[in-house]
Amino acid sequence: MGNLKKFLFFVILFLLPIFSLIADETKANHIFSLSPLFGFQYGQADEIVYKYPTSDIYYSELLWDLRPMLYAGFNIDFSPRNPFESNGLLLSSTLKFGLPFKTGIIENRDWLGEDDELTHYSRHNLFLKRAILTDLTVGYSFRLTNIFALGAYLETSFMHYSWIAKDGFGQYPWGEHFFQGQVINYMQNWIIISPGLSLKLRLSSLLSLEGVFSYSPVIFCFARDHHIGRDDVFLDYPRWCHYFKGGGKLIVSPPLPAVDFAISVSYIYINGSRGNTILNGVVYNNMSGTAYYALDMGLALRIKIKP
Repeated sequence: MGNLKKFLFFVILFLLPIFSLIADETKANHIFSLSPLFGFQYGQADEIVYKYPTSDIYYSELLWDLRPMLYAGFNIDFSPRNPFESNGLLLSSTLKFGLPFKTGIIENRDWLGEDDELTHYSRHNLFLKRAILTDLTVGYSFRLTNIFALGAYLETSFMHYSWIAKDGFGQYPWGEHFFQGQVINYMQNWIIISPGLSLKLRLSSLLSLEGVFSYSPVIFCFARDHHIGRDDVFLDYPRWCHYFKGGGKLIVSPPLPAVDFAISVSYIYINGSRGNTILNGVVYNNMSGTAYYALDMGLALRIKIKP
């Protein structure tokens, strides 16, 4: 709980300037809203150890499932009341918490020989211990026509995942081995800073669509892998890779002034990160990598509040 309190303090610290801007931007054409969120992610996180610092040949790879991960959370935003009628400031903060259930399996592959043939394989049941996902967005919405609106924004994202691998079996050169109890604890943290664009389309007074896309190479990752049986602890610091995020949202606005509904889908792809590994206090330069791929589908109820 100590880490969670620190994280929530970090979120509140970032929200303070947003609330300050909201206080200054109290024009009639803007609206403040709160949206409870529910949804799931379906994807995978990738942990990589390279055989050589200047090569892409794998020494080890671990695949951590999100199949699926259920989440709940909320979104706070401040935006134009009607983006098809006027320009305006865009401010948004989203916070999601993963629910601690089984999310699939973890597969561990090693290529320890000189001929780069697979030598070790194991798989274990995978349980999510904790997941915290947050996005902080600042941007501006431009009215193009009475049915189109364009948005440009800068988004800072933080993603924290923590898993426990339990039980399972392994196939090794000396034969099979079966595991009982906790085998691996793994934590992966991402900080991403990305510019993005959004395009809104009004289909009718009841329906509108929104598409978003962002790309950035500004990615920082910290991962911690604890193999309990061997008591080995890997600390990985990869960064500077490729981050893509694309998605869409269907917004339903019933004839009620204070609420609307949104069904969203997005996909995040992170690949190409590389950095140093520290194994039991020894530094191995440029030997680690991480990746992440996830489909996110969610449902939100937006409650509009006048500023």
